Amino acid sequence: MSYLAANAKQAQFTCKRSENVFVAIEKCLDNGLGICFVVDDDRRLVSKITLDEIRGAILDGSAIKDTSLERHLLGRDAAVQLGFNPLRNDPSPDGEMVMPVVDGDGRLTDVLVDRSKQFVQVAKPDLSHREFRAVLDAFVSSWISSKGTYIPKFEEEFASFVGMSRGVAVSNGTVALHLALLALGVGPGDEVIVPDLTFAATINAVIYCGAIPIIVDVDEKTWTMSLAQVERARTPRTKAIIPVHLYGRPAEIGPITAFAKQHGIYVVEDCAEAHGTRYAGRTVGQFGDISCFSFYANKIVTTGEGGMCLTDSAALATTIATLRDHGMAPDRSFWHERVGYNYRMTNLQAAIGQSQLWRIDQTLARNKHLEERYHEHLRDIPGVTFPPPLAEEYESVVWLVCVQVPAQARSRLIEAGRAAQIEMRPFFHSLSALPPYEKYARPCPNSVALSQTGINLPTSTAVDVHVMEKIAAIFRDVLC
Repeated sequence: MSYLAANAKQAQFTCKRSENVFVAIEKCLDNGLGICFVVDDDRRLVSKITLDEIRGAILDGSAIKDTSLERHLLGRDAAVQLGFNPLRNDPSPDGEMVMPVVDGDGRLTDVLVDRSKQFVQVAKPDLSHREFRAVLDAFVSSWISSKGTYIPKFEEEFASFVGMSRGVAVSNGTVALHLALLALGVGPGDEVIVPDLTFAATINAVIYCGAIPIIVDVDEKTWTMSLAQVERARTPRTKAIIPVHLYGRPAEIGPITAFAKQHGIYVVEDCAEAHGTRYAGRTVGQFGDISCFSFYANKIVTTGEGGMCLTDSAALATTIATLRDHGMAPDRSFWHERVGYNYRMTNLQAAIGQSQLWRIDQTLARNKHLEERYHEHLRDIPGVTFPPPLAEEYESVVWLVCVQVPAQARSRLIEAGRAAQIEMRPFFHSLSALPPYEKYARPCPNSVALSQTGINLPTSTAVDVHVMEKIAAIFRDVLC
């Protein structure tokens, strides 16, 4: 490692004892491990401080009364705090993810990181100093509910990112789908075509409206709805289609939308897992009458909970916004034009979302890099296959890294991962196999095969080469 690279790495994990707890908070957030080593002006290691310690100091008020790190390090011995003599450079004890390396004079020379010594979630929110500052700003402004400057900023900037003119922020991705269908007049007796392989929110939103979900199988290569399936499922009662861009892979959205327009059918794009995905050079979310996004904690852009409807129609945007806010007229207080819902996003959530959006290119690049590294570690293991390549018009993004394994081995892999403190998740169940949707079930062999063989691997800043090596060892033990 070069001198510059070593210094940059150390900077992620160090702050000076003369600095304050806010500097330490931001370092702990940005490095993703919640720990910061404290050094003096000569880079001698003094102690360490963690986010958990700072949280305690915030709650008891001590970090507010005196923000200096010096105050919080008084009387603390480095050897006691670090759990070992830092001058000996002992091997990392069990459970220590981050270890300092010092020279004979006690100066920090390197930081060793092994993220496999923590519980590794399949998806972990990447929250940086940007989100921290924005949330503090929103909180101090006192606009913590559904009013405040961050909501319109987030709506405008996310709509611009996708390439749409209007965004309506809502409380989660499920209600985004519900509002989209309501705004399009979907109701009892109408049929709505949905894919068999998707999260249950897609079909639930249809049922909320009293409409009839028509389940179709997915394509074995794209893993998503195809035009051929839509053509076979259409009837005179078909009111809408909900193509789902699953696991960052785009549906055949261009041809589906063209077909829908030809037959007077609405298209609601479910883009919950596909922020930045493209089809034929256009970002998904541009094709349908309304597109719906989720900002749940595991999504590419997160607000914790949250969602958004996007549309180019001013009339639809107004209808969605009215329904979102109890059906109240925007220019007449407490005048309810229709029965509505409390589906609003808060200003605090929008503050996080806007900051996340500024870093979306970085997030997508990181996830793509992780997929490439997983491929290097797993490609020679028998029984492991990565998503099939798509035609050039399909431009996927990586939400969660996906692989397929023999169906009979999947549960053993997941259990072995759990025993090793690594979370791996199975693909969604086929909707037709789930009890609430039994009366809508259709034969969907591609969905069933994918649902029985697919695994989502950890995809976040919590993954490093040590985690991948551990996962590869688990796969070899089970499959070889």
